Amino acid sequence: METDPYVACAPETGGRLRVTLGSGRVVRFACSVPVPGVLRLRTEGAEGRGADELLVEGLADHPARLTGTSRGTVISGPGVEALWGPAEGADAPAGPNGDVPQRLSLGPYERFAEAEGRTVPFHAGRLPAADGRPAGWVETIHLAPDAAVYGGGESYQGINLRGRHRRLRNIEENRAAGRDSAYLNVPLLWSDAGWAVFARTGEAVDADIGATHSEAARLLIGGDELDLFLITGDAPAILARYHALTGVPCALPDWAYGVWMSRSSYFTADEVLRTVDELRAAGCPVDVVHVDEWLAESVLDDASWTAGPDRRRFPAGWSRPLAERGVRTSLWINPYVSRDSPLAHELSERGHLVHTANGRPAATADNPETVPVDFTNAEARAWWRRRLARVLREEGNTALLADFGEEIAEDAVFADGSVGGERRDSYGVLYQKVVREAGAEVRGADFVPLCRSGSAGSQRYAAHWAGDMPSTWSGLTCTLRAVLSMSLSGFSAVTFDAGGYWTPDSFAQAGELRRGMTPDAVFADVDPELYGRWVQWAAFAPIMRMHGMGRREPTAYPEPARSAAIEACRLRHRLRRYLIRCAVAASQPPDFPPQPLEPGTEGGLESGAERESWAGDGLPLMRPMPLAYPGDRRARDADLQYLLGPDVLVAPILQPGGHRALYVPPGEWTPLVGCPPLTGPAWADVECAPDQFPAFARADTTHRVLDPE
Repeated sequence: METDPYVACAPETGGRLRVTLGSGRVVRFACSVPVPGVLRLRTEGAEGRGADELLVEGLADHPARLTGTSRGTVISGPGVEALWGPAEGADAPAGPNGDVPQRLSLGPYERFAEAEGRTVPFHAGRLPAADGRPAGWVETIHLAPDAAVYGGGESYQGINLRGRHRRLRNIEENRAAGRDSAYLNVPLLWSDAGWAVFARTGEAVDADIGATHSEAARLLIGGDELDLFLITGDAPAILARYHALTGVPCALPDWAYGVWMSRSSYFTADEVLRTVDELRAAGCPVDVVHVDEWLAESVLDDASWTAGPDRRRFPAGWSRPLAERGVRTSLWINPYVSRDSPLAHELSERGHLVHTANGRPAATADNPETVPVDFTNAEARAWWRRRLARVLREEGNTALLADFGEEIAEDAVFADGSVGGERRDSYGVLYQKVVREAGAEVRGADFVPLCRSGSAGSQRYAAHWAGDMPSTWSGLTCTLRAVLSMSLSGFSAVTFDAGGYWTPDSFAQAGELRRGMTPDAVFADVDPELYGRWVQWAAFAPIMRMHGMGRREPTAYPEPARSAAIEACRLRHRLRRYLIRCAVAASQPPDFPPQPLEPGTEGGLESGAERESWAGDGLPLMRPMPLAYPGDRRARDADLQYLLGPDVLVAPILQPGGHRALYVPPGEWTPLVGCPPLTGPAWADVECAPDQFPAFARADTTHRVLDPE
């Protein structure tokens, strides 16, 4: 892969940097500082593309100061002093004309341009189109010897990406776990060495993070133009600055932090009501109940939202008895329609569907029978909003599981002229923005969208779950890795299917049940010990949500899993005020003054002064240890545990038997679910009976973590 490298630079007026490539081509970069500590570098063509859905609207963009020196061009602004100039050392790899490739440094960020670079098959610069491969840009980064790298969105293989080659490309995982691919990818990488790089792109990004060369990272960013953000700071500062660029996580109403009950699926309104009553009779609280199969088509078979509600199974007003019990309802949707349906033909004639170059509807990459709605078309967006608003009014639901959105085909063409490759990762952001707008129109702040796909900026619109993981111990561990990595990629309201999504038996039965939509036929399919441990962990997740192909209600499982799960749901109610307060803080980065809370998000806080004391934290609800304790090497090694908010330490049980080794941070830690107290800093081993779980509050904070029973 021959890159046309940067070989010379010179400052121009207006914050412009003229850069010469090895081929002799001249590229001009606009250099700006949109946020203190952030350097933005974008080619002139990127400026003309206008606002991008991956960035907050109205982002300030102040030109940097450029000063020519004997070492190169100094680029400076608030919190920024960068140097773009020739690589140092007589043995630095030369370009085709004998020019020395350019280094770029910003604090700890260093472009990889060492003498040994001639042995590495990538250099920073432009990648010309060739052999069916579109043009792109390459950026290289020197990896400090002991530095870790995080971000990238979901990662089922662990939060530290160093040594891996990741293709940041959204994909339908099809119920797999443990692979180095994901539903949700983010073009953000950051290091505990004190730097981050974020590419404003909806395309897939190819990231070689020390896989080819142990000390070098390479980002391959597709497209004719480049828009790159270099960020400096420790872990909390990097995420705060990233949120200043792409938006803070959305605020959710108080009830979102209760207990969500779901399976795939309840088949009738009566079955939903009976299930809720059964749970409450057993002392298990339920705040939200979700239904997949509410449509006059099969979610599992058709994988589209083409039909309306099935009134034989869910008659008009079906959610009212649930609302009278104080239970909210959630429904499934997705952004596709069935290719040969009358609705698809109608939408195609209107130009509302993504199409191919010949004008025909473009199927999703993994399913020739489904076609995505084109959310770059203003009329299509308006139609979708009306359609969804009507559902919210008629069905009475206040939550939506907005599924899918990953598989945009390469040959797709959108109304705004973009093509499938350019929208592969950002289509989910467009989709979720429209869902949020429809919910706001009908429900205001009293609305929760829960999504699976997405990319940078998705955190502004929705909560996100980790996809369809198997109901195994390895599935639980992969799920933990995924949500921790999402948290390190700018997402706060993350969740998962407690109990896992599927087992071979329950998945095999699912198609047969859907042929008749047979109520009360779904069975409990998860190993009871695994189920109990997964639900205990879910009580300490940002959103507690049971879901899967089999039954996920605690009452479906034998003792001791049944009692352990019910107690976890009760404990969740005692945690709600703490979680709500932490969520308010997560929606307000420390760089910004606290904002007034929207109605429905106050969390029962007694006064403005109390709200003020919790505001401005800026960290996600789930805080992996490298984020909670930046600079602590022992904490960095503890990559399968986290803090929930500032005061709760959580180390999920990951294997049968109840044993867990965990790192105890400095201080005294009080058990919340029956374990002995711990003192740190130290590693500790705990043995947990079925009714115990490794969750601890900082000493003297239990009163603000748990409400009285």
